[in-house]
Amino acid sequence: MSNSESHHDELGRAIGRIASGVYVVTVRQGEQRHGLLATWIAQSSFSPPMVTVAVNKDRPMLHNLEAEGSPFTINVLAKHNMDVFKAFARPHVEDEVRFSGLEFADDSADGITFAGVASSLVCKSQRTIDVGDHVLVIAEVVGGRMFAADAEPMVHLRNNGFKY
Repeated sequence: MSNSESHHDELGRAIGRIASGVYVVTVRQGEQRHGLLATWIAQSSFSPPMVTVAVNKDRPMLHNLEAEGSPFTINVLAKHNMDVFKAFARPHVEDEVRFSGLEFADDSADGITFAGVASSLVCKSQRTIDVGDHVLVIAEVVGGRMFAADAEPMVHLRNNGFKY
């Protein structure tokens, strides 16, 4: 292994140590539900409350989030939400299959909130920014609910900061 490859590997491991929460972002398009597992979400403003969501450009759901004013929901997963995590962590399957068997606390035009999550945030897209192989969706948080205030949030660490 060359010095350059060694440095790249070490850099990948170092970047992978950036802890991320684990979330499922959901949208509704007519009668269809869509969702994706996300780990790159951050609060970006207090007033108005805003968040950023990084979405891979290859994700089909990205087009649902890009238009200004598009509603979506962020489900903040707790450690005990393994059923929701597993449904959205598996390789691509039809969206309705991912939602099959999961319980909802809300299933509306703003998105889908799963029963038992730590909390949920209802958001409206404001703008997007191209950031390499991802698009950064900047959104205003227009609503939210606490479901399990004492639940420990699910956290994700990657072995390699250059891939999921």
